[in-house]
Amino acid sequence: MSAKLLFLGTPEDQPYLPRLKRLCNTSSVMAALTPISTWYEVKAFCTKSNISGVLSDSVKLLKILTQDDSAKIDEYAGSYFRRDNIEVVFIDPLPQLVSLPYGEFVARRYISKLTDPDTWNRYPAFSYTVGTPDKIEGIYHDFKSASLIAVDIETVKLNLAITSIAYTAVFLDGSGIGGAPRLSSFVLEMDSEYSLAWMRKFNSLPNRKVFQNGKYDNSYLLRYNAAVENWFFDTATAFHSWYTELPKDLAMLSSFFHREGRYWKQMSSGNSTERLEYNCRDTFATAIVACEWLLQAPVWAVTNYRQEFPVNFPCILAEMTGIKRDMEMFGIARAQIEDLIKVKSDRLDTMLGVKGFNVNSNPQMKQLMTVLGCGDIAADSCDEKGLNKAAFRHPLIAHITELIVGLPTAQYAEEFGIRGLRKLKSTYLRTDEDIKKKGDRGYKELNGRILWSLNPHGTDTGRLASKEHHFWCGLQGQNIPRGVEVKQTLVADAGFRIAEVDLEQAESRDTAHIAGCESLISAVSGSRDFHSVNASAFFGVSYESIYSDTTKKTLDKVLRDLAKRVNHGANYNMGANVLVETMGLKNIYKAAAALGLPAYYTPKQIAEYLLSCFHKVYPELQKVYYTGIVHEIKTTRMLVSKAVHDSPYHVAGWVRYCFSDPEKDKRALNAYVAHAPQSLNAMTLNKAFMRVFYEIAINPLYRDHFRLLAQIHDSILFQFREGYDYLADRVRQIMEIPVTVTGYDGKTRTFTVPAAIKAGKDGLGALRWSETE
Repeated sequence: MSAKLLFLGTPEDQPYLPRLKRLCNTSSVMAALTPISTWYEVKAFCTKSNISGVLSDSVKLLKILTQDDSAKIDEYAGSYFRRDNIEVVFIDPLPQLVSLPYGEFVARRYISKLTDPDTWNRYPAFSYTVGTPDKIEGIYHDFKSASLIAVDIETVKLNLAITSIAYTAVFLDGSGIGGAPRLSSFVLEMDSEYSLAWMRKFNSLPNRKVFQNGKYDNSYLLRYNAAVENWFFDTATAFHSWYTELPKDLAMLSSFFHREGRYWKQMSSGNSTERLEYNCRDTFATAIVACEWLLQAPVWAVTNYRQEFPVNFPCILAEMTGIKRDMEMFGIARAQIEDLIKVKSDRLDTMLGVKGFNVNSNPQMKQLMTVLGCGDIAADSCDEKGLNKAAFRHPLIAHITELIVGLPTAQYAEEFGIRGLRKLKSTYLRTDEDIKKKGDRGYKELNGRILWSLNPHGTDTGRLASKEHHFWCGLQGQNIPRGVEVKQTLVADAGFRIAEVDLEQAESRDTAHIAGCESLISAVSGSRDFHSVNASAFFGVSYESIYSDTTKKTLDKVLRDLAKRVNHGANYNMGANVLVETMGLKNIYKAAAALGLPAYYTPKQIAEYLLSCFHKVYPELQKVYYTGIVHEIKTTRMLVSKAVHDSPYHVAGWVRYCFSDPEKDKRALNAYVAHAPQSLNAMTLNKAFMRVFYEIAINPLYRDHFRLLAQIHDSILFQFREGYDYLADRVRQIMEIPVTVTGYDGKTRTFTVPAAIKAGKDGLGALRWSETE
């Protein structure tokens, strides 16, 4: 029987009502877009019109039902309410049906809570127990027979303390009501050694454990010497393995998998009783999400999960190891950056004829842009994007903006603008002096070490993402600028040396073989320098004038660097305007001069010429690869890796579900074109990362002589004990994993991306990270 529903929205929803009604299947939908004041109005209308369910994106209705004036639709989207026998489900504002690639998909899912309630599994209402001494023994005995146990902790910054830990046990033994699983939740307040002992006891149960983004929880539990046995499942990783493009926070997952799920995160700021309940609700939601994922996930998502979940373990080891900071060099480096800031600030003041111009002052920047004839840009924004836009108008403006924001391609401190240098100092060389300027955190070190976190589900391609550590300290390890300024402060432990092993031109090799582009395969796989081969082919200059194979030195850095930038952009279908933004005007004009292009060429025309050089040399990319990507997504909505790894940790290729239409969305097409080689590179590196973890880092033969530090872009960073430099070569061997790919041309080829050891000038290991570059 079809449901009769009411959509209670806002006037802004009017243009999107036809789309909404298409998502409701056979259910009829009445729309009311006028403001409401009370629940009685809604109830009276529903009673009069025989309506049993309400869909809404009305903030007013949300505040009425929650009795919370701070409630937000984006937090409660997907939440279920029942009042006076009327069911209410909130959805995201209707404009998101168009503005987000997955807008209709998620809305249809939420709407089905009312249109197709029988397709949702039922779970018992939430209830919980506090683990007091009179109850804890019985709970422990009951939990021994659980099929799955969800775990979650609550922490505070002070002393990195765990304030409570909650558990929800899932019983699939038929003891639930009506065939549903039985769920049992309890929370333990961490206020005594007695509680600590019980936490360790529950964590040692052999039952399979499930977390939401469990690296955070397990980092704290390791610190408490309360390691969890049999961490088997992670809901954030699992959802990423199915729908990589969707948000992965627990509130979203609960709304997605639990019909009667409701946002509860506001309880985290409540009183002590509410915070304990909040902790327990986290595990309750995690348990339901895990059950539903295991029931619903397709085989390919399970295969993805089997590849991604194990990467959590080497990530934790690297996160908890970190790298030592040389505080004496830290002070020197900070002073060097301050000196560079002063030099560039004085230069800017001289150019402007002022003293003490503040590039971070919005009023001053707007005034400057207005004087330079860019008042229209200043009215919009004086951020980096706006200033780079202003730079197009005149070389003098470009010179001024370069001092402020630096080169778009900046990798080293001297290429940074004043803003970038200030950020470098306050982010990567931060002290208590910076507290007043940003946030409440001073020094980034913990016990003299820099830590970071590594996230296996942080990108759409499976490449590890990085950010500061879970312990309120550390750095985003993958974004540390090149050059000595920061990396010279990060040093080897006593008796150890640092090394980094890097996969060479990995994405170009992967692109060549996935596309089936023989000319690109030949260029990137040959013995000659790849970027110099490209420069010669692109610009009609002899290879010998660009690079010397005898001395292994670059002779024409301008052309080689230009070819490198063009190759990176064109590989991923970058347009001319984006190439200009990426390279920066200075490099664009440098390219025009080096190639002798007409003086009247605009930056866009120069970029178009550069891209045309690439596509003339490698036409198969557009004709075979890009068209193949579009066809695959249009046909299946998925991108399926065509690669097989010769590795004991190989499961199968990564599969990505795609929400966007690459024929209608150029940005999406570029992302999907880039996905295949980036994902293949990520999967190769992740498998190598796991092998290094199992075969070296925790191997009893080597673990006292080896420390796994991080995965950085295409490389693995580690330390080895002095005299054990052969372990660096072992890492190199592990990273060179043969890959068999069936390209978009239909041919199957096997190749291996070579790995290079960077271990200081003598090859025996570096004392500072900067010495590995």
